Amino acid sequence: MESISLDDNLILRTATADDREEVAEFNSVVMAEPPEMTPEPEIGDWTRDLFDGVNRRVGPSDFTVVEDTKTGKIVSTIVYISQVWNMGGVDVPMGMPEIVGTHPDYRRRGLIRKQFDVMHEWGKERGHLFNTVMGIPYYYKQFGYEYALDAWGGRATSRTALAGVLEKKDSKPPFTARDAKRSDVPFIAKTELHSHQRLFVTAVRDAKIFEREMFGCREGSMVAYRVRILERDGEPVGYYIYDVPTKRDMIRVDSLEITDNANWLDATSSMLVDLKAMAEEIEPVGGGKCEKIEFEFGSEHPALNMFDTQFGAAKSSYAWVVRVPDVAALVSRLTPVIEKRLAESDLRGWSGDLKISFYRSGLQMKFDGGKLGAVENTGSIERHDAQALYPDLSFTKALFGQHSFTQLRDMYSDCFTHKRSHHVLQDILWGGQQASGVLPTN
Repeated sequence: MESISLDDNLILRTATADDREEVAEFNSVVMAEPPEMTPEPEIGDWTRDLFDGVNRRVGPSDFTVVEDTKTGKIVSTIVYISQVWNMGGVDVPMGMPEIVGTHPDYRRRGLIRKQFDVMHEWGKERGHLFNTVMGIPYYYKQFGYEYALDAWGGRATSRTALAGVLEKKDSKPPFTARDAKRSDVPFIAKTELHSHQRLFVTAVRDAKIFEREMFGCREGSMVAYRVRILERDGEPVGYYIYDVPTKRDMIRVDSLEITDNANWLDATSSMLVDLKAMAEEIEPVGGGKCEKIEFEFGSEHPALNMFDTQFGAAKSSYAWVVRVPDVAALVSRLTPVIEKRLAESDLRGWSGDLKISFYRSGLQMKFDGGKLGAVENTGSIERHDAQALYPDLSFTKALFGQHSFTQLRDMYSDCFTHKRSHHVLQDILWGGQQASGVLPTN
């Protein structure tokens, strides 16, 4: 990318390897949270890992920086992380603008918007069908994003609450647990595929991605995690992913997966016993005990059905914001998902033209005998011509399975259909399929 001259002696350019330390230090400081405003070294280490190619799809040229030519200092930066996610069994290329920050003295000048314009152009060039970002509330909606993917939901408990997992005090859990080794990576990658059957949206990870994330990240990186292998008679039957924040005062569990020859009760009880023992050994930076354990693998994870009080209180989810620049392109990509849902429904074999209005734009889909043909973006569709109407970007919530049409109708007065059969068709094609728990690659 050629550098772009901006107002006030600023230039927008891609980063080079020489920018690594300045960008890393900048990110660790600019991401500090009030009121303490303590620097975040974990974000700095994550930045260094991305510059160094720990994620094989990211390098220095995937960072944009805004430089003040008067001082030679970087005052704003973002990184664009290319990934592949899976939606209902279909791999979809996508991109994540991440580590978004501007120095306080340079805010409200449109610097993030200019960099997002670059990121979105990169996404178009790379064939990305959607973008996601996680960040401060509302902010990214001004760039065409909408909340559409649940994140971090689950339960939060205490170390002491795990005391009653096993029925007898001197009994042992069904599985033993140990730290994962490099030789475990193929098993982890294969077992992780089970989550694709349970979750509508997942990140695609092969063995190389797992190996780089598990053994290539700096230990202090914000996205570094650890893996414990669950074994029965020396054979792996599952794993769980966790991390311990810098203060070492809690444990966060991000994932638990098992093989076909294991059950969720045995795996869950074994994990909880292991977590309790681990928490008792961890020494927090400020002294005391590691008391808190959070499960962030989604509110519908099968493990949460195995115990009641041991998992503590519900932990509300946040959400990824999602941008879909070309709705027709993504819908076309999901043709196998759409046809399968229709074939398994009361409207199997349906034929007809489906017109969906987003008020200022729309989508037209042609079905023949339950098979999806042409899918086209349209201009505004007259209200009486549309079979379904979704206001603003609410269709994104249905497309990514966060809410069904029925749920959206109750949320938005201007989300509706004219006929009951049209309502039924919308609930068949979209929504209610997500089951939160997306864990992106790093």
